[in-house]
This record gives sequence, C-alpha cells and structure tokens, in this order.
Amino acid sequence: MKYKIGIIVILFFLVCTTITLAQTQINIILEKEQIEKEEEISFKIQMIDAQIAACTLEIYFDQEKLEYSKGPENSNYSNNRIVTTWFSENGKNQDKLEIGDFVLKAKEEGTASIVVTGEFYNENGESIKIDNKQVSVQIGKQEDISLEETINLNEELPIQEESETNPSSANLKVLRLNQEGISPQFQKEVKQYYIVVNNFVESLDVTALPENEKASVTITGNKNLQLGKNTINIHVVSEDGSKEENYQIFVTKTQNIEAANTNLETLALQEAMLYPSFDNNTLNYEAEIPFSTEKINLLAIPQNPNAKVELQGNNTMQVGNNIVKVVVTATDGITNKTYEIVVHRRNEEEQAQYEEETEVEAEKLSTILEEQEANNKKEEIKEEQKENANWWILGVIVAIVLIGGTLYAIKKRKTLE
Repeated sequence: MKYKIGIIVILFFLVCTTITLAQTQINIILEKEQIEKEEEISFKIQMIDAQIAACTLEIYFDQEKLEYSKGPENSNYSNNRIVTTWFSENGKNQDKLEIGDFVLKAKEEGTASIVVTGEFYNENGESIKIDNKQVSVQIGKQEDISLEETINLNEELPIQEESETNPSSANLKVLRLNQEGISPQFQKEVKQYYIVVNNFVESLDVTALPENEKASVTITGNKNLQLGKNTINIHVVSEDGSKEENYQIFVTKTQNIEAANTNLETLALQEAMLYPSFDNNTLNYEAEIPFSTEKINLLAIPQNPNAKVELQGNNTMQVGNNIVKVVVTATDGITNKTYEIVVHRRNEEEQAQYEEETEVEAEKLSTILEEQEANNKKEEIKEEQKENANWWILGVIVAIVLIGGTLYAIKKRKTLE
C-alpha cells in the first residue's frame, strides 16, 4: 500500500511540476523504409545519453495506411495510440535505452508517418524534456514527380489515361512553389498556407497536382504580386463535379522580411502535450485533456517579440473536440498566421478508462519496485552473510595463530627448564 501512495504522490508531483534537465533525441530504428501493401514493418525506439530512469512512450501512426499488429509485453493499443512504459530495474538513470519491437502492417499505398512522443523522468522523479521524433515509411512504389515537367502553369496539367483515385476526389496530392519558405509543409487536408517574399518577386510558379488526375485545377492570384498581402487561390473540382476544394496561399510581399515574421517560438499547453510536437512550420495540432479541465492555459511566444498574439477558443472546453486558434500578427500589421489546435476533452467514460490505464501502469510500477526491493534485500542478506563468514574465517585464523603461538611458547619454556 505504501508503494501505491508513493506512486500517486510522485505522479501528482510530476503532473504539477515539470523540470527540464536535459534534451536529447528519440531515434526510431526502422527495419526498412519501404514496404509493400499487406507487408509488416517492425521498429524500435532508441534513446542515447538520455539519463532517464522511467518513461511512458506514446506512438502515433497514419491509420489510413497502417494498422497495429503487436508490440512489447508492456504495451497497449487503443484509439490510434500505442502506449508503453519502461522503468529502470535498479531505479538509477540509464544512458542508453532501446524499446521494441513494435510491428505495424501496411493497409494502403503511399507515405505513412510514425510519431513518438512521451513523458520521461530521472531517478529523482524530475521530468526530462526529450524532443519528439517522426519518420516516414513508403508503402508501395514512390512516385517521382519532376518539378521541371510541371513548371509551365500557363498550360493545362497533363491528364493520365487512368484515374488514381475515386472520381469525387477534389484534393491535391502535390503543392509546390518555385520559392522556398512556404508554411506549413503540404498536407492534402490543410487548405491554407503562408509565405513571405522579397519586394522584387513579381510572380510565383505554382505546381498543383490533384489526387485524381482527371480533376480540374485552376490557379489564380500568383501573377503581378503587389506590396503587402496577396492571396493565391487553387480551385480543385472533382472529376464527377460533385466536390470542390479551395487551397489558399497567403503571400506577403515586403521590403522588410523580419517585419513580416509570424512564426511562434514556443507553443505549449499546461494541461497536455501537443501532437505532433511543436514546430513553427507546423500549424495544426491535437491535444487531449482531462474531463475535469474546462479551460486550458496556453503559452504562445512569437519569434519577434513585437508581434501580436491573439488566443481564440481557449476559455471554454466542451466535452469532445474543441478548436483553439492562435493568431499571430506581424509587426507590419498586415501579415498574419493562424496555428490551430484540436483539443479533445475526455468524457466521463473516456476519463475512467484513462485513469484505469494509469492505475494499471502504477500497479506495474509498484510491482517492479516491490520486486526490486525484495531483490535488494536478498542481495543485502547475501552480502551480510558473506561479510559475517569473512569475519568468522578471520576469527578462526586469529584463534589458530594465538593457540599456535601459545603452544610454541609453552614448549620452548619446557625445553629451557
């Protein structure tokens, strides 16, 4: 019982207090980087120079293209999340750690992501910051799309003989510019992008390829860019005409690049971890908070300290998904960027399940600690017995020496007499 109470106290302390002691990198060691549909891929999680004594890892992956097959004995899978725990057997910090194997199976062709995050603690119960890690797995043959072949935007995009996807798809599969700096990285679900260019840039070449190559794509607003804010619209109409999507690229043309800086330096929630981990080039995140949390505390610090940051939707958290926005307006007053977080507040059933899983992990930790203490006591008894035996042997030797010396002295005395 005392171990359970101790564990609860430790967990409460760790939730309320986070001390950053060190930074290192998680490595995802893939069996291979390219597999075929229906094939399995295994991987391990490795940390070097981490100085940790306990951790809980959370592994997320692309559910559309991968499915969970199996993992280590102390891992669990639910709601697109693999959770696994590790504890140092002797309670001391470990420099090198390797956890696995985890096995996923390919469901669909394409590029799938695997992301690892977690909570890490040293032997003093202090939280350690370790950066998250993301890797990609190619399922099936990777398409080699040449920018040079599609750079002339005055001509219609080439139409292949067969459609790759369903006729109602109006998503893009490729979005590129002939200038670096577009943010965030392209994802077909993300419809808004940002870029800042120098004042001598008159136009931007846009490469936009649809998922269904028979869908139509119309690009406007990429020519005759004006000083200030410009909007490029990429309008996609599905092959059967049933769906339309509009992608936008907000372009700021300026003489002062720094005055148009809308990047955040820091984005964090006090109540939960962001998935994926924060990167100023990533604008969309997810987080999960307890049922009891009705308001979140958000830390958003811009790279340019004079930029303006506005928080929207963080004051009232409904059960289920909530949209929280962080709008950053640059010092030029016209350039802005929006970071979005989908915050899921657990319902009572989800909270009960989460607490049950946490209790299970605490029980595992308690068992490990009890076993470790029992082993330590056994070792202490062995050491004590060994030490006692050594003293006993020493005592016998001393006694033999004393007796031998006494007998020798008596014998010599009799000889003299």
